[in-house]
Amino acid sequence: MKIKMTKEDVKNGVPCDSEACAISQALMREFNTNQVKTSIKGTDINIRVNDQPYFIKSVDIDKVKRFIWDFDNLDFIDDAVPPQPIIFELNQ
Repeated sequence: MKIKMTKEDVKNGVPCDSEACAISQALMREFNTNQVKTSIKGTDINIRVNDQPYFIKSVDIDKVKRFIWDFDNLDFIDDAVPPQPIIFELNQ
């Protein structure tokens, strides 16, 4: 499944909030649900939608990790600009 994040997802996302970050915003919109959680543990990205695990395609992992780092650090970097929306693929 291809997930196309929008500028609205980035604008409405909350840094460091696994249930409201920009990626979770995009997933909530795409899956039409509020039960989404996106988190990083070590080097793994964990995504759950409606309590079901999903996995980012290996070709997109580095792009998603970079987005999460940039997004989550907006409050800590002077003059930080929100990252541009990305497109990534999920597998169940």
